Amino acid sequence: MEILRLLLNKLVVAEYFNRAWEKDFKKEFAPGSQIQVKFPQRFTTADGMGYAPQGINRVSTQISLDQWIQVAFEWDDYEAAVKLERSEEELRENYLEPAAAAMSQEWDSRCAKFAYQNTSNVFGILGTDPTSVTTYYKLRQRLLEKACPPGKRCCLISSSMMQSLGSNITTIFHPADEITASWKEGAIGELAGFMFFESNSLYSHTAGTWASTVSVNGANQSGTTSLIINNTSGDTFNVGDKFSIANVNQVNPMTRRFPGPKAVQMFTVTQALTGTGAGTDVLNFLPAIYGPGSQYQNVDALPANAAALTLWPGTGSPNGAVGTVGLALSRYAHAFVGAKLYVPKAVEDSGAAQDPDTGMSVRKVKAWDPVRSVQIQRMDSLGGFGALYQDNGAVCVAGA
Repeated sequence: MEILRLLLNKLVVAEYFNRAWEKDFKKEFAPGSQIQVKFPQRFTTADGMGYAPQGINRVSTQISLDQWIQVAFEWDDYEAAVKLERSEEELRENYLEPAAAAMSQEWDSRCAKFAYQNTSNVFGILGTDPTSVTTYYKLRQRLLEKACPPGKRCCLISSSMMQSLGSNITTIFHPADEITASWKEGAIGELAGFMFFESNSLYSHTAGTWASTVSVNGANQSGTTSLIINNTSGDTFNVGDKFSIANVNQVNPMTRRFPGPKAVQMFTVTQALTGTGAGTDVLNFLPAIYGPGSQYQNVDALPANAAALTLWPGTGSPNGAVGTVGLALSRYAHAFVGAKLYVPKAVEDSGAAQDPDTGMSVRKVKAWDPVRSVQIQRMDSLGGFGALYQDNGAVCVAGA
């Protein structure tokens, strides 16, 4: 419990993942390493008194329980006799806290990687840090346009992004509340409805390279997370690359139209691809495309044949560009699941703890190896991720 408490207090990115699906991995039968989560049915309205029933057409996403984190260490009996600390306070300070810090950092890093690679919206220029708060207000605007429900939100930026905002930083942010400031490393304050954190868990991304125009091969491709494209042999598409399609613009998921000037729908690449130039390459991405007439409409028009793709919209020269990707997250976008591990009995000591609110779990085992005369200490945590309403609940921030 002490390790779990220390771990939870240090989490930042993982705290903004949805944890509602742990129960599906706790059923009496084995659910497997993946579960399908169905989204609620979305309906359209009909005009007049005539009966107009709609077919049930549920869409789903996948959550995988496949992330295992371990911290283990050992000492022999001689070291225990002459070197090992004796008090609980010393053991906590020198072993439990560092173990919890390592596990929490690893979970936050994995969450940050999953989130940026599975978030389609982006603002900013890859390779250049935003220099004003305008970019960050665009994050708020996009979530409102996408009908993101109200609730807890965070924005994670790099130290470089923080520095680029300038010396008047204290006049930009509302101070963080005392609890957040006390426990969460890097807490900055509140701006545009987001709690801002300066995070070292963020990832640097290298964009793909396109030798010439990449375009859609075949009109009206929809309802799927794959797209047949024309490209040049050797073109690269990296996981986490963002792109848009000419004349495919976003709509509000509830009104199915867009107030104000049109804005391109953005997509994120979910599987690396090296182009063959044959015109049959399949690009995998999120979100799926749903055009007019669909209950799940998210664009104003389906892609036309030969419609050009734009790599990293907003970045003038994206080929091979490198930059850190910040994150604006709500708990609507991504899922985190945790599971308890088997607790062995035939050991010197063992135990497990799971936080009921987050689903994060830790198992600790202490065992003695009679062959080597060594005391073994091992801590493990099992979890996994899934993309929920990522298109409606998260936005990336391109930076240097």
